[in-house]
Amino acid sequence: MKKIEILAPAGSKESFIAAVSAKADAIYCGLDHFSARSKAQNFSAGQIANFINYAHANNTKVYIAFNTLIKEDEIKDAAKLVNIISSAKADAIIVQDFGIADLVKKHFPDLKLHLSTQGAIHNSLGAIAAKKLGFKRAVLARELSISQIKTISRSCNIELEVFVHGSLCFCASGLCMMSSFIGGRSANRGSCAQVCRRKWKFDNKEGFYLSPKDLNLSQYIKDLKNAGIASLKIEGRMKNPQYVYKTVRAYKMLAESDEQSADWANIVKEANTLLSSDFAREKTSFNFAYKSDHIFEPALPKQIGSFLGEVLESDGNKFKVKTNKTLNLNDSFKAGSPKDENYFRFKTQNIEKDGDCYEITADTDNIRKGYFIFKTADGNFDDFINALIKKSKISNEQMIVKDAIFPRPRFNKNKTPAQLFLKIDDIHWLKFIKNKDLSLILALNKDNLKQISNFNFFEIPPFIEEEDLPIYQSLIKTICKNSGKTFFLNNLSHFEFFNDLKADLNAGAFLYVLNSFSADFLIKLNIKNFVFSIEDDYKNISKLCSAGLSDRGIFYLSGLPVLAFSKMRAHKDLQNKQVILNSGQDSFKIISTETIDAVLSPIPIMLFNKKFRLEKQQINKFLIDLSYISPNEQYLNTILAAYNGKQFIQNGNEFNFDRNPYPLKERGKIRT
Repeated sequence: MKKIEILAPAGSKESFIAAVSAKADAIYCGLDHFSARSKAQNFSAGQIANFINYAHANNTKVYIAFNTLIKEDEIKDAAKLVNIISSAKADAIIVQDFGIADLVKKHFPDLKLHLSTQGAIHNSLGAIAAKKLGFKRAVLARELSISQIKTISRSCNIELEVFVHGSLCFCASGLCMMSSFIGGRSANRGSCAQVCRRKWKFDNKEGFYLSPKDLNLSQYIKDLKNAGIASLKIEGRMKNPQYVYKTVRAYKMLAESDEQSADWANIVKEANTLLSSDFAREKTSFNFAYKSDHIFEPALPKQIGSFLGEVLESDGNKFKVKTNKTLNLNDSFKAGSPKDENYFRFKTQNIEKDGDCYEITADTDNIRKGYFIFKTADGNFDDFINALIKKSKISNEQMIVKDAIFPRPRFNKNKTPAQLFLKIDDIHWLKFIKNKDLSLILALNKDNLKQISNFNFFEIPPFIEEEDLPIYQSLIKTICKNSGKTFFLNNLSHFEFFNDLKADLNAGAFLYVLNSFSADFLIKLNIKNFVFSIEDDYKNISKLCSAGLSDRGIFYLSGLPVLAFSKMRAHKDLQNKQVILNSGQDSFKIISTETIDAVLSPIPIMLFNKKFRLEKQQINKFLIDLSYISPNEQYLNTILAAYNGKQFIQNGNEFNFDRNPYPLKERGKIRT
């Protein structure tokens, strides 16, 4: 059996050295720009070659995470960094943006392409499409079961990478706009504000209802080996060197040992000891072996360390806490009230074991009965890590690389007639729709697949389970028997539905187009039109129009866009309900069903008073989305009157239209 790779995270110099010292087979890290973990320390363009050389000298590969969407005015800087990554001899580049993938394939053929988990590869057709498009490896979505992973692995000859440990996102990767929606900090742009980790309230209840436990698949390594997985990925570019070293060592031990050996029980025990002290959240196997009912723990806060217990009694600067974990005087701790989430660090002056409790003397008298206590680092282990860092020798020599300038794509402008798309997911809207000139889109889902007769336009959902592929394949084949049908695609896998079928293809909002290179990539795949990204802003859209794409863009004018799709089984308080969650700052509508949870805006986007500005950019295709809205004739008439300029609607929600949420200036110059 082929050796399986242990892939370590490194968000800092110290974590990088810890990963190499722990004998990671490969490391993934990011640069200052265009990385999905922009809050990590990351690496400058000038120093990355030295770290790659250090890793290579220790038989460790380095993959550079370049896994964000790129805006039109960032293409020049993005191309410069790709050139630096290639010159530094990185072993691969991990990308989300299809335009960047196309640029790498054309101009840097020796640089291996890995498709990020942000690419949302979640079924076999997605893996097949990725292989055809030149990707060497696909990082699979974390939502998958071992059965689904095995099917994908058998489907095509592409390397597969699977997350096995670390933080989980509530939303399927690449499909989340929650953070972007409330403040312009896009998860697709490396600026996630971790909205799902907040405390939420509804119906006089409160808790961390969208904050999942951490993933741990250490007991399933044999299953992953047998499935033909190339790489086991540990999440954690925001984690400290201790976490990196311990998790890498644990997974290396388990991956390289024989379960039939006499030492196996001791190896498992040692690995579990290491993993139990990663100072992270409680663990779950998510959907891997079975669909877990215990992914959320609403009573516990966002990650701040390993939860020890609740303060049983407090007197001045002394308190008691009951825990089964081992505590040492030089460990690092946090304490705080679970009510207000204001957790603070404290130092210990004395620790004494008292039965199954510890009596701790702290350097503060602010720790009260009922406070939560967390351990955030092992002091003894910190000394070990610091010694490793002192031993390492990494050159400070600066790498100088000439700028590489690549021609931008050119587009043939075609004068096309104005078009209004009206999207529905409930066919009861049809009894109110009288205008035959409207282009009606049916947003396909498992509940309306038999109701296709009145439509020429269809939208395919962005997440289709492996088991449901035959249903959609059969349906799409049936639809395409009649000519004149158009489909909106929302995932790379969708292209595989049309290998032998004739239909017009458009790109939906989840095949993100934020730059002309990604538009060119899709056009070469026979995409005629694309929906501008719902989280994009007017400034960037106007640049895309200046690049010659105004006649191909469809603007999302109004609706309740899905801000997050989740495949986690909701906490029992939320299951099979529609509720408004409120954090005190923001609110979302969540719809929980047996198959998926969808997070929506509590009020519709309304951008009708922006239509004139968009038309000045020569955009003449617009989309009104009635999905997730109960059929209502008065609402429809009001919306259409607003579209035609006959009625004014006060904008309730403009998303990112005028806030230019993530300017390049915020990121600073490229460090060399």
